[in-house]
Amino acid sequence: MRSTILLLAIFAATAAAAAEPTWHLSLQLYSLHEHTSAVDLTNNTPGIGVMRMTDDHWLAGAGIFRNSLARTAGYAYLGKQWPVGKFQVGGIAGLTHRYNYNNGGLVPLGGLLVTVPLADRWSLDMIGIPRLGNLTYTTLHFAVRWRFR
Repeated sequence: MRSTILLLAIFAATAAAAAEPTWHLSLQLYSLHEHTSAVDLTNNTPGIGVMRMTDDHWLAGAGIFRNSLARTAGYAYLGKQWPVGKFQVGGIAGLTHRYNYNNGGLVPLGGLLVTVPLADRWSLDMIGIPRLGNLTYTTLHFAVRWRFR
């Protein structure tokens, strides 16, 4: 519970940072994980989150999902993207929890974020998460995002 409050506090602190934000609902769909014999990882990682993006492409997000160990977990992140043609490319850094490391406590979350526009208010987010020792496994995560405001 304490780690969930911390994740939400990080998200709330960023909510007052910039003018004219857009708000997005993110639906986590699936994650492809590196093969490992150390632990049984599942690619079925559904979840829901909210993201706030400023007009200068700074973003902050938080949500809940079923992590690769099949546990309900939370996350919060900050990030930045830049336009590259029709795409947005950047990175995120934050925290998540409910993994084996740190007795289920907070672990770092970070990755490369590529956003592909699909329709007027819809986009596809692909997040490449690198392996960080025993903290995280290499993952390619897919989510669809809907801009609601």
